[in-house]
Amino acid sequence: MRIVIKVGTQAILAPDGTLLKSVLSGLVKQVVQLQQDGHHVALVSSGAVGSGRRVARERLGREYGGSIGEKQVLASLGQPELMHAYATMLEPHGMAAAQLLLTKQDFQTRQHYLNIARLLREILGQKNIIPVINENDSVAIEELMFTDNDELSGLIAAQMNADKLIILTGVKGVYDGHPDHPDSRLIPVIDPQQKNLPEISAEKSAQGRGGMLSKLGTARKMSDLGITTHIAGIAEKDAIIRIVSGEQLGTVILPAKKKSNIKKWIAFSAGKQNGVIHINAPLFDILKANERVISILPVGIAKCSGDFKKGDLIEIAAPDGQKIGVGIARYGAEKLQEYLGLKGKPEFIHYDHLHLDMGA
Repeated sequence: MRIVIKVGTQAILAPDGTLLKSVLSGLVKQVVQLQQDGHHVALVSSGAVGSGRRVARERLGREYGGSIGEKQVLASLGQPELMHAYATMLEPHGMAAAQLLLTKQDFQTRQHYLNIARLLREILGQKNIIPVINENDSVAIEELMFTDNDELSGLIAAQMNADKLIILTGVKGVYDGHPDHPDSRLIPVIDPQQKNLPEISAEKSAQGRGGMLSKLGTARKMSDLGITTHIAGIAEKDAIIRIVSGEQLGTVILPAKKKSNIKKWIAFSAGKQNGVIHINAPLFDILKANERVISILPVGIAKCSGDFKKGDLIEIAAPDGQKIGVGIARYGAEKLQEYLGLKGKPEFIHYDHLHLDMGA
């Protein structure tokens, strides 16, 4: 089984930025056990900035603020601490930690995406190496930063063609109210295909960038791609092992039908699309009904914009301008302009190269 495990800052750091070594040790032991049982595991770990604050305070006698530049410094101070902790805890098990620091820019093109996938494939093929992945906060451009590591873990899960994404948090799962409220109840199963995503708190942790809304957003994307997501409390004993063995723990977000690798890349493509097509009302109604497999032909396209070429990513917009999907162009803008609205012309986006998100 291919498994991606994501741990957040609050789950592994105390409020003062100190690494919770007992928590980390328990996490590492479970990862090692999964590897020894024949699974392939990747770990997405936050905590560099929070750890950097402790380093700056204890060793430099300085408190940094929250500007982008200061956070870059903190990330560069804290990332070595984080990796040293993982490497030290893996060593007694005869395993090594492989550091992957990634930015959103690294996923902008198909070639970069495939390069990352190739590296992961090589690492995962060696049972004594655990990839430990984090956003490269020290060099990430502000407008191209991930929302949080939930988004990054989703990208990695899609790349790995993972069976499970396990997100470990400071709470036991998804609740129908604020987790601290006595009347709130844990939701054991969510099926996004039934449109029953709950109303939840938008609160975030003090140290992290994400929150439960972000986790559910990633889980919904995973469901669309055919990947099961589990959201559970890191304080639960052997949470990962229990989830992988089939125990109901926390909240599980059910998957839909598996999608191809290229559709996964399209769904998570982080770069700007090279053009936009606006479909007409009849085609929009057909796509929304989702009753049959369909490609996008020029007869269903009202207008297009951008200087795109064959193979470029194209944004698909509804008649009202709302983005509803992404696809790969089969030919360029000049030819599409010539074919707009006409019957009998070659398909512009084939179904196999089309990702729709009608709930966006």
